[in-house]
Amino acid sequence: MAQAPEGGKACPGRACPALCWQQPSIKMGVMLSSPVELTRVQRGGSGGLRCAVGEMQGWRTNHEDAHAFCCEGGDGVFWVLDGHGGEEASRFCAPRLKQRSHKLLQEASPGQLPADADFSQMFTDVDQGFRERCMEVPDEQSGSTVIGAVIRKQQDGTYSLKLLNCGDSRAVVVSSPSNEEASRTKVQSRQPECGVESVWPCLLETIDHKPNALGEKARIEAAGGMVTMDDPPRLDGNLAVSRGLGDFEYKSAQSKPPGDQKVSCIPEIYEVTGLPEGSICILACDGLWDVASNAKVSEMVHDQLKQNPKSDLGVMAAQLIRKALQENSRDNITVMIIQMQSGLEWAQQSTRFNPSDEMMFFDKLGDSNTLDDDLKKQYNSFLRMCDFPQQPVQCSESGRWYSSMWKCPKTGKIYCNRHNQKKGWAKQQRKEQESSAQ
Repeated sequence: MAQAPEGGKACPGRACPALCWQQPSIKMGVMLSSPVELTRVQRGGSGGLRCAVGEMQGWRTNHEDAHAFCCEGGDGVFWVLDGHGGEEASRFCAPRLKQRSHKLLQEASPGQLPADADFSQMFTDVDQGFRERCMEVPDEQSGSTVIGAVIRKQQDGTYSLKLLNCGDSRAVVVSSPSNEEASRTKVQSRQPECGVESVWPCLLETIDHKPNALGEKARIEAAGGMVTMDDPPRLDGNLAVSRGLGDFEYKSAQSKPPGDQKVSCIPEIYEVTGLPEGSICILACDGLWDVASNAKVSEMVHDQLKQNPKSDLGVMAAQLIRKALQENSRDNITVMIIQMQSGLEWAQQSTRFNPSDEMMFFDKLGDSNTLDDDLKKQYNSFLRMCDFPQQPVQCSESGRWYSSMWKCPKTGKIYCNRHNQKKGWAKQQRKEQESSAQ
C-alpha cells in the first residue's frame, strides 16, 4: 500500500484525504444563469477491462474537458483532460495521447508496461504537436491538465498499471470489492516522493501539481517565474496549476528542457502491481475533486460494487457527477471509472443496439419555460458536440436516450436495446390477441 512521505504530511494545496464532501474553492471563469445538466455517458469493454465515463458542462459557458480510452483484451489506455482558456488543447491532445500510449503498450514486452521515459517523451511530443498547431492557428492557444492510466493484465490474473499525472486532475486506485484480502497483502506501488498514505479502500492517489508545492515552486522560480500566495496560489499571478499541456507563454525559456519550464509538460508517474481482479481506477477532473475527497469517492464506488457487482459503471459515473453538482461544483465535470474485469457485455454490442453512448438528465429539454434563450443555446451546443439530435429520442420502454436507437418497422416505436424491443413486442402481441378475442 502507498506510504506517506517523511512526517506524514500531504503536499501543499491538497485536500485532507479523510474529508468527505467539502466546500469548493472559488474559481475564475464566466458562469451561466443555470447549469447545463445534460450528462453524456460512454461505455466500453474488452475481455479483461470495463470502463465508463460521464461528462457534464455544468455552470461554465464552455465545455473544455476531453477524454479518450481504448480497451483491447487485457490492455487499456484511459485519459481525462481538463482544458482552460479554451477547449482546443484538451480536444487536440486527448486522441493523440490515446493513440501514442496504445502504440507504446502494443510495443512493450509481454507482461511489461512501457518505460517511464517513453511516456515522458510521448507527453513532450504531443505538447510540441500542439505548439505547432497554435503557431498555425494562434486563436487556439490554451492549456490542459492530464490524468491517465495505462493498464495490462498479467498471466497470473493480476493487473499492473501506471498512472500519469500532469496538473490537478486526479486518479485513485481502489481495492477490489470481491478480493479485499489480496488488495491488502499483494498490491505493491511506486510513487513520487511527495506521495501520501491513502485511506482504505483507496490504495493509491495522485498528488495535484499546484504552484506552491515545494518542488513545483522551486522549478518555477528557477525558470524566472513567481508564485503569488493567493487563494488559490498562482503561477505569475495567473495560472493555478504548474504542469500541463499547452500554456506556451509559460514555456519560453529556450535554454531549459521541457521539464524545467515554469509549466512542465512532463508527468509524474505512479506504478501499481499485483492488483487482483475487480480492482478499480477512477480518473476525474477537479470539477469532482473540488467538492469530494479521495476517500469518499473511493468508498462510494467500492461499496456500491461490493453490494452489486453488476452495477453499471456509467450510471455510477453520472451519480458522482450529479452529487458534485449538488455540492456546488462550478466547473466542468468528467468522471471515468475503470474496473479490472471482463467487460465483454459492452464490447459485443451490435451496430443496431449499442448502449455505449447515452445522454442522461435531459428532462429540461422538454420544458420550454425552464430554459432561457442563452441556456437553450448552451444545451444545443453540448448536444452537437456529443453528436446527439437537438431533441430527445427516448426508448418506448425504458425512456432512455442513446446515440443509436432503433425504430420498429411494424409499430413505429423506438427502442434502445433488444431486451426492451422484446418487451415492447410482447406487449404488442398481447394487445393484438386481446383485440382479436373481443
